[in-house]
Amino acid sequence: MRKGKQTMKRAASAAMAAVCGGALLAGCGSGSSGTTSAAATAAAATTAAGSTAAQTTTAANDKPYAGTTLTWWTKLNGNVSAEYQNLGDTPWAQYVEEQTGIHIEFQHPTQGHEDEDFAVMTASGDYPDIIEYTWTKYSGGAGAAIDDGVIISLDDIMKKGGTPNLSKLLSDNPEIDKMIKTSNGEHYCFPFLRGTKTPNETQFSSGFIYRADILEQLGLDAPETPDEWETVLKAYKDAGFDVPFTTRKEWMKDVWSPGFDNWGDFYVEDGVVKNGLIEDSRKDLITWLNKMYTEGLIDNDYLVADKKSNQTYFTTGKSAVVYAPFGQGMGDYSKIMQEQDPSFTSDNIQCAVPVTSTKGKNAKFSKMNNIYDQSGTSAAISTDCKNQEAAAWLLDWMFSDEGDLVNNYGIEGKTYEMVDGKPTYTDFVLNNPDGKSVSVILAGYTRASTSGTCVQDEGYIEQYYSQDNQKKALKTSMKTDMGKHFFPPTSVAAEDQEEYAQIMGQVNTLVSEMEAQFISGNTSMDEWDSYQQQLKDFGIEKAIQMMQKAYDKYMQN
Repeated sequence: MRKGKQTMKRAASAAMAAVCGGALLAGCGSGSSGTTSAAATAAAATTAAGSTAAQTTTAANDKPYAGTTLTWWTKLNGNVSAEYQNLGDTPWAQYVEEQTGIHIEFQHPTQGHEDEDFAVMTASGDYPDIIEYTWTKYSGGAGAAIDDGVIISLDDIMKKGGTPNLSKLLSDNPEIDKMIKTSNGEHYCFPFLRGTKTPNETQFSSGFIYRADILEQLGLDAPETPDEWETVLKAYKDAGFDVPFTTRKEWMKDVWSPGFDNWGDFYVEDGVVKNGLIEDSRKDLITWLNKMYTEGLIDNDYLVADKKSNQTYFTTGKSAVVYAPFGQGMGDYSKIMQEQDPSFTSDNIQCAVPVTSTKGKNAKFSKMNNIYDQSGTSAAISTDCKNQEAAAWLLDWMFSDEGDLVNNYGIEGKTYEMVDGKPTYTDFVLNNPDGKSVSVILAGYTRASTSGTCVQDEGYIEQYYSQDNQKKALKTSMKTDMGKHFFPPTSVAAEDQEEYAQIMGQVNTLVSEMEAQFISGNTSMDEWDSYQQQLKDFGIEKAIQMMQKAYDKYMQN
């Protein structure tokens, strides 16, 4: 049974109070939760009539909802905000409006406080027509968002033929069809997808980036196993690199754990749900990281490390290895170091395979992205939308041939040309005359690069990573079996949600605190067994059972 909106408002108000309590200084509920484009402001006077304009306007068959105005809530990507105040001001948005006849008023949460602003919005009970959000994070899952009266099930619209492009995509790819359903089997969103088949190159975006020129001088091969990495990092340190390895604080354990066949989260093995936090291999990982930390081979300040410090350490010669993205990391590092030294080439920077427990074999796990996962947002239609058919048509257009082109390549004649039947980026993108980066240009003219509602095309990623070392990195990073072990994009049953959240809240807090203490040596590894018992006392084994039940139900859909 669906909850009424008043019930939803009461429930969401409690949630908002909790969020605002922890984020008061961040401006929660301060009125700064959204920005509106200049174009949207100018069109405000026609908004009220816009929702029904499709019924009164004579439109061409390819623009059945011409004259309609829809509101769309989505986060503003940093690469977009570098040039534009609102997504509606971008060439991408203007092109979409021109081709569809639908005016879109984009609303943006405050950057860095998206979750808090989402809580404020849902608590208010007043929703924009379209909400783009990471629905797999919604408390209770996307099904709860439908039951709470926030978004609608798409099933009725789909059955009436209102989403021909999305429906064909799902028919052709039944595994994706399963991914964007609730635990009760209802379709709920127009997704952001990293391709349609796995594995594919759009699922890989980061890796172990190292100074290949120095490694060659040292007479060493690219490492694969933890033991080989220890040898290499020691050699780099002896060669004068003060901090041989660094990465962002949230990545330090995940990038090394595959070397011990460990994954610090829920995963699936032969249909059985497991969690590596309580497996013996976890101790092996943390013991090794403690050794690397003690010997000064990994960044002792990793708990405050971020992409900015990573770039500084690598490009100034303080670090020889960094786990970083292939675009903002490898691509930018190469350019910066070439500017510092014209004789430096991108070949001096390469990417190693995901660390593995057995040399020559694929890593069991890695930081590979699922086709549909928690790294991207997807669009849903809210219960407040007065023209749900128009919203569905617009979002479905994103999966049409025309939508696919603009979302991945931008505008023909400006950002791409057709060459031998394939869309090919122009120099405006790859060698911008104003010196703008590829990522900033694509953020304004496309959506594939900023996790918008669309299907990322492999041709996009192959051209985005234009350097030879980036192309090699893509191939190298695919040496993993992570795709066999993903926990699917689903959530525990509604009746388990409250207890599950309590259990995992305690577990995650303890893991974050204690594993940092073990790695730094502030807590002896002699306390490991006590730590593991506390995780079990908190109920992690019961949480695994709940996730097994969720997985089994997902597989039955």
